[in-house]
Amino acid sequence: MSRGTALLAAAVVALGGGHRTADAQGVRGWAGTTVQGVELRPIAAAEGGCVAAEPCYLPGSKELSLVGTQDVSLTAWGFGVRGLSATVFVRGRAGLGDAVWPRSDDHFDALLAYGQLVRGPWAFRLGRQEIRSGLGFSSFDGGWAERRLGAARLTVFGGRSLARGLRDPENEALRGLDDFVPDQGLYLWGGSATTRWRATSVGARYQRELLADRSGLASERASLDANTAFPFARFGASVDWDFGQGRLGKSQLTATAPIGDGRWLLSATARRYVPYFSLSTIWGFFEPVAYHEVGARVGWSASELVGAWAAAGWRRYGDTETTEVLRALEDTGWRGEAGAAWTVSDVASLEGRYQLEWVPGGFLSSADASLRWAVLPDVALALSGTSFQQIEQYRLGDGRALGAGVSVDASLTERLSFAGGGSLLRHRAERDGATSPWNQSRFWSTLRVRLGGDPGLANRVSR
Repeated sequence: MSRGTALLAAAVVALGGGHRTADAQGVRGWAGTTVQGVELRPIAAAEGGCVAAEPCYLPGSKELSLVGTQDVSLTAWGFGVRGLSATVFVRGRAGLGDAVWPRSDDHFDALLAYGQLVRGPWAFRLGRQEIRSGLGFSSFDGGWAERRLGAARLTVFGGRSLARGLRDPENEALRGLDDFVPDQGLYLWGGSATTRWRATSVGARYQRELLADRSGLASERASLDANTAFPFARFGASVDWDFGQGRLGKSQLTATAPIGDGRWLLSATARRYVPYFSLSTIWGFFEPVAYHEVGARVGWSASELVGAWAAAGWRRYGDTETTEVLRALEDTGWRGEAGAAWTVSDVASLEGRYQLEWVPGGFLSSADASLRWAVLPDVALALSGTSFQQIEQYRLGDGRALGAGVSVDASLTERLSFAGGGSLLRHRAERDGATSPWNQSRFWSTLRVRLGGDPGLANRVSR
């Protein structure tokens, strides 16, 4: 991340960590310390007895990959200017073992770091921020402004674009993954308009990414979302258009209706999906294939304590423009799911589900069950089990993987809470006596503390 953003994050942390000097000043947030570990067998290069098309696993002991993260999220207000606040969400990260954990070498990230000013119908933000919309999750360093006009909202934004999910400049974040990334950053700008009339809401959004020297276009897309409700059903629709590729992107239409005095809930969905890639990478030139899918879901609830559901879908993929030699390629697939939940008592609940998916190039059969039990008023214990078979794309062969896990969630004090647990996954190898590379162990623990309080709440937590 840039030095300017780091300084902004540090300044906001300092402001948020200070003691209140007046009734109108305050800070609210949380801090969390997390340790995660995964035990895996390392993969060797394809040599010796390895087959180039298959992963080759080193014999002997496994490697334990560990990472520790420290998160701090704070919102502070009361700087002597009415409507002014500052928000920061920073993360420190470090690998704790010899095995490499993804991004463990990136020791500091400012996920959010911005100041906000709200005055009447106007709102402004400046700094590192994120926008969530039908076009995905867009992060950038820059400015944002919104104007409210009755039930309508008009928004504009712009700044330096950050790689999706990484909060780093795009050309820097992707340098180690893609040799075709431009040697310069990207700038993002756009706007949106939303409005609501009775039970209907409509929103439109446009955003564009340009190379820093304006020599090329990285992306240009627009989306439209609408939702409306009638006494008998609710409808939702969304669609986006990729101007850079000159084609339709994702689109979806959903209808939901309660029947039988609300004990049954029916929904039907028609969807078109196509993977999206920025023009600044080479991946978009491989022409990802879209698929169309229709699905239905039915839910049943006898009471607030017992419920069940079932869903099914059918999918057809577009033309891959592949030369067919022996037989036509499969282009259809289907999926199904069924599950149930039962609140046994005030302290115990059960849930289970089964999923089956069969599409070109992959097959999945998975069953999961969990039990949650409040052993004490402030301590909850959860037990889980899983069994799955996944072949072709990620192969388990003819066998099934079996797994079990346990976790605990406890409120230690009014401000302090702890969550942690572990799981085991075991798979019988095809060859007798061999250790399956799918076997693994995982564990995690999180200690979280609430900071500050809201002066508008009677039972607020103080520092």
